[in-house]
Amino acid sequence: MKNKIQKFSKGDFQSLRPDVIFDETNLVLIIGEGEVYRGSFTLKTNSDQMIRGLVYPSSSRVHFKDQGFEGNPAKVEFTYDGRGLRPGHVEEGTFTVVCNGGEYELSFTAIIEKPYVMTSYGKVQSTDDFRKLAIKDYSEAGRLFRSREFYEILKYENERTFYLYDNMRKWSLGEQAMEEFLVGIKQKECIFLTLQGEGMLFEDITEPTKGTLAIMKNTWGYMPIRIEAEGAFIKVSRPEISTDDFVGNVYEIEYVVRPEYLHAGRNYGVLRFVTPYEILSYEIEVLQNQEYDENRRVPELLMAQIIKEYVGCMAGRIELNRWVDSATEKMAALRKLNPQSEMYQLRQAHIYLIGNRIEEAKWILENYNYNRFAIGKDPITNCYYLFLTAMIRGKGSHVDRVLDEIGKTYMRHQDSWELLNMILTLDTRYKSPYKRLEVLEQQYEYGTHEVLFYLQAYLCYKEKPTLLKKLGDFELQILNFAAKYRLMTKELALYVSNFASQQKNYSDALFRILERIYKMYSEPMILNTICTLLIKGNKNQKRYYPWYQKAVDAELKIAQLYEYYMITLDEEGAHGPLPKSIFLYFMHGNTLNYKKAAFLYANLVTYEEQAGDLYLSYREQMVAFTWEQLMKRHITESLRILYKRFCTEEDMTPERMEAMRDVCFAYKVTTKVPNMNCVLVIEKDGVIRQRVPYDEDGGAIIFLYDKESRIVWESLEGRHYTDSIVYETKRLFYEPRFVEMCRKYAVSSGVWEQEDEREKPTFDNLKVNGIDAYDEREVFRLCSRRIREDNYEEDEFLSYLCFKLFQKEQYDKVTLMYLASYYCGATRDMKKLWKVLQEYEIPSYKIGERIITQMLFSENLFQEESVFEDYYLSDSVYFRLKQAYLGYVSREYVVGDRMLKPVVFEIIARECAQKEDLPDICKAALLKYYAGKQYPEELDEILHCVLREMCEKQLVFPFYLAYQEEWLREVQLYDKTMIFYHAKPGSRVKLYYKMRQENREELGYREESMMPMYENLYVKQFVLFADEIVSYYFQEKSDTEMTVTEKETISGDGDTAKAGRYGKLNSMTQMRPATRRQAMMTYEEEQRLADQLFQMY
Repeated sequence: MKNKIQKFSKGDFQSLRPDVIFDETNLVLIIGEGEVYRGSFTLKTNSDQMIRGLVYPSSSRVHFKDQGFEGNPAKVEFTYDGRGLRPGHVEEGTFTVVCNGGEYELSFTAIIEKPYVMTSYGKVQSTDDFRKLAIKDYSEAGRLFRSREFYEILKYENERTFYLYDNMRKWSLGEQAMEEFLVGIKQKECIFLTLQGEGMLFEDITEPTKGTLAIMKNTWGYMPIRIEAEGAFIKVSRPEISTDDFVGNVYEIEYVVRPEYLHAGRNYGVLRFVTPYEILSYEIEVLQNQEYDENRRVPELLMAQIIKEYVGCMAGRIELNRWVDSATEKMAALRKLNPQSEMYQLRQAHIYLIGNRIEEAKWILENYNYNRFAIGKDPITNCYYLFLTAMIRGKGSHVDRVLDEIGKTYMRHQDSWELLNMILTLDTRYKSPYKRLEVLEQQYEYGTHEVLFYLQAYLCYKEKPTLLKKLGDFELQILNFAAKYRLMTKELALYVSNFASQQKNYSDALFRILERIYKMYSEPMILNTICTLLIKGNKNQKRYYPWYQKAVDAELKIAQLYEYYMITLDEEGAHGPLPKSIFLYFMHGNTLNYKKAAFLYANLVTYEEQAGDLYLSYREQMVAFTWEQLMKRHITESLRILYKRFCTEEDMTPERMEAMRDVCFAYKVTTKVPNMNCVLVIEKDGVIRQRVPYDEDGGAIIFLYDKESRIVWESLEGRHYTDSIVYETKRLFYEPRFVEMCRKYAVSSGVWEQEDEREKPTFDNLKVNGIDAYDEREVFRLCSRRIREDNYEEDEFLSYLCFKLFQKEQYDKVTLMYLASYYCGATRDMKKLWKVLQEYEIPSYKIGERIITQMLFSENLFQEESVFEDYYLSDSVYFRLKQAYLGYVSREYVVGDRMLKPVVFEIIARECAQKEDLPDICKAALLKYYAGKQYPEELDEILHCVLREMCEKQLVFPFYLAYQEEWLREVQLYDKTMIFYHAKPGSRVKLYYKMRQENREELGYREESMMPMYENLYVKQFVLFADEIVSYYFQEKSDTEMTVTEKETISGDGDTAKAGRYGKLNSMTQMRPATRRQAMMTYEEEQRLADQLFQMY
């Protein structure tokens, strides 16, 4: 660089600027984590010239083996320090190459490569790569998922992804876990199944029949499927399958319908497909033996209707004759269905007897074919016939014989209720209800449950209620029957109610009896018994609320009634103020759970105006309760009302503020997916601090402080689900007043910072992490302080940091002065810095010198005049650099017609006035600039001297002729005519010309090989008389081409003054003959005297 400047300062511009070629113009650096990358790039030129220069990197991580280079080709070796950078980091930078062939920029892209795991399908570096691997080979993806190498893939993924996997390793690493992981990180959608149709119908199956069902899945992945068959006639070959068994997206299920398990008529079965996310049902119906009489149960139905109506008749709801007519009609229908049935015939007679239609009954019995010894005869039917005849006779020996016969038969068939009923009706020993009840209770042990049996027992209690001494299974069945058929009398109902109130334990059967009794007789006593019984049974479900409400409205005095009233009350369905008696009861404290107590207080707050003095009486305990619940982080809709009313900023303590923040971030999560056990929350830092049991009715309440928190569901089977199941979240308490209160507290106290405290920048940290990892203002203060502490000592890394901050417009006078002294980089960057230094009036001559030097070395000058002027006016200008710059730009001006600012020529003129040594081209440029222009008088002498000097050095250009006549005469240019040619560098030029005078013209062109006046500028001088004309053209030849210019002409100036030898001769050519003769004589005399006076030695 110094040699080139020295040559330029002497006006030596002979060395050509090489055309530089780069092997690459955009370098891509793939760097492993924590590695130092080694690379290089090459410069060359097609000529034999050497390339010399320097390289400036835009990154502090780039270091060169040698910052300077020389050669052809020239190889520049560098390293990129990737230590401390996270994979995925990308830096776009440049290499600024300043060489003798110009200034160039090579862009580079440094990419820190992520860690990877090599599989048989290639590199896996990200979750996206892992998803692609799972699509291609799920089993290999599963092996990778189970290995600890998988951590390398997730190391630089989203933290939520990393922490999800980290926790899943503690739960399960099976295929289902991998499926949940992929769904949770949004790399695939959840698998759902679709059935082909809703069901299948088979008819008259006589042998095992196979059926098929196609199930389809919506996407790839793994999911276990359990197949459950409901119906013994259905058998599936594989009760458990998975999506691995699918061919494409379809799997065909085979099942077999087994006829040995079918009954006549319609057989219903279901295939259920149970997955972790859903249950699908496929109905299978088999219609077997279609000729089977589906009306086979009609006789039972008709008999049941007859008995039911008879019970209604006994209860007084149906008249006896009406019942007899209805029963007779139904019996006629039954006898049509089975005309041979003797039992139907006898039952018709019995109906007539009950209805006092004796004659009709007799007629039936007389026509009945009775034969006690007939083979196959039902003994009960025979006894039934005898019983009816005895009923007609009423009393006498026949009745005794019948009773004896029935008694004997009963001894053989003691489980027959019909026989016992005949005995109870005929035997006078059982007229007492006590005796009848005793026998009936014994019969109950045989499993007798007929309606008429219960009716007979009930009639005993109806006749004498005091027979009810206990409430065993038999008694409850009888009472339930009586209540169900509305047979219960009021007397018996009250007796039962009183007796039930004395029971120590709750009974569902007794509650149902009392419930039915109360519908018949709405007596306070019965209501009291019902509520007492419910409280004994601790019945606190919402369905019991109406009973407690009725008791409260009736103002019954029952222990714990008001507690159970509040417990069973449906808060969502409750409207309006609670009864005043409730508030009076709980005025001095309560044992309600917090939800019910909160509802009680919230109702009082909501209807404060109606409450009157009660509100004031409750206020103290309500305030205490509110703060207590806040500290426990409880939140319900009722507590929300209390918090808004009683929680004020003045009463907040740090502990209460912590609790309020938790409540403000409380969410209720619910899902319709069954069998969920609990809800887990993976916090932002990956730790599970919340594991909340899930209730299908109430959901679960969790606290979500950050949007990065993840909800995970755990099922009763131990499976964990991420986003594969649909769930809802509802924020329970979002009040802007309290949120703002918490925010202010956080700002003032510095708690709850979501972000970790940012690391303070140091020079060691900056070297590792880079400037972008820190607050640029903090880095700026660090650099400024370091410069002052080190007394402006040079440090390469400090210079880099200061300039990076300068690009971010973070600077002050300290860092600017430091950069002015030491920064060296791309020319455009240094010029930006120079402009800011000018604005801050900071001395910039040092960086100005570096700018001019670099521009001259690279021969890449642009808008540098102001920089040079500032440098020239400083006290530390280097004369070689000054000469080199003025010489180079003057050459560009004269040879290349470059536009320059006037200040450059003013400086050249000043240097000439001070007799400083300058290249001749500077003086030629000065003469060219002022030729034909008005200039100050003080330049007159300077330009005159320069013109004289240039002519003495035979460096003459046509623009000299624009100066004063006296100066031109002095340098003998006044009578000269010049032609000028600007050739291409390296070309050879010949001039072809011929003279023409008046009517005489030379026949051919003269040829003259021209020598350049300066570099590729050619000048030819002629002395032409007024009647002479020169025709000429130039021929330019290079190694590759030859150019011939257009022909042009030039003539002498007829207005040239008549002084000098050539002036006088030129005048003579225009005189008349007489005058010309006298002038020629005078010229001859002067020439002779001159030869005598001015002799040459």
